[in-house]
Amino acid sequence: MTRSTKADTPSAGPHRRVRWRRAAVWSGTTLAGYAMTLSVASDTVYLLAVPGVLCLLTVVIIGVHRVQRRRVNPSADADPRRRLRLHRAVVLRRYGSLMALAAVLCAVPFLADVMVLYPLVGIGLGVAKVVHYFLFGQLSLLRAQARVLSVYEPEFRGPVRIVLGLDHGRLCLRVGEGQRRSPRMVARGVADHHADEPGIAGGGRFAGDDELGGVLVTPGGDLLLLVPQDGKDRARHRSRADAERKAKERRAGLDRLHP
Repeated sequence: MTRSTKADTPSAGPHRRVRWRRAAVWSGTTLAGYAMTLSVASDTVYLLAVPGVLCLLTVVIIGVHRVQRRRVNPSADADPRRRLRLHRAVVLRRYGSLMALAAVLCAVPFLADVMVLYPLVGIGLGVAKVVHYFLFGQLSLLRAQARVLSVYEPEFRGPVRIVLGLDHGRLCLRVGEGQRRSPRMVARGVADHHADEPGIAGGGRFAGDDELGGVLVTPGGDLLLLVPQDGKDRARHRSRADAERKAKERRAGLDRLHP
């Protein structure tokens, strides 16, 4: 027990220092931006309020993004439909927390009636506006995943090979091997994903069409919506599909999805 504790200490120390350093940078940036916005009441340096507002807006966007697009806690439950309900609950809970924070930020200056606190109103309104931008995209994605899961039965598929990471937290990957190896798929979920993330190669539960797209539950419990990356390749696979496959694709809404 003692040996394990000593072995863990050196690795935990640098991570803790990085977190504290990052928190200090963000806190300092926020305070600097807030202080600059207060210069709007000055007769000489009031123009400093402009970069102050831009600084606070940047902090709000990045902060809301990190909260709303953070990974959902892993779970041993690989059932896609239960994972879908969990993801929806987590997204809505985070949204509710951010909206409560926005309400507090807007209310405190009026209740305290302190002039230097009034920029908090702008921060609160910014949080309320930005969080809806992320929420609508996440709910739309969850609806698309629910429609796919209502048509296709999930089954295990592996391996999963990440080809590369794309922008906006998306991945380009392939699922399966041999004759059931999928074309390149663009995968996106309610959280951001990166090309170097571990634990995805072992495969997962897949519901959908091998060539036309579907929903994948990774070993870490993430839900990814898969859409073929190459439009011409997708049209070729669709042209070879029989009437039953095309009908299932339409019922699942896969024909209307874009990478």
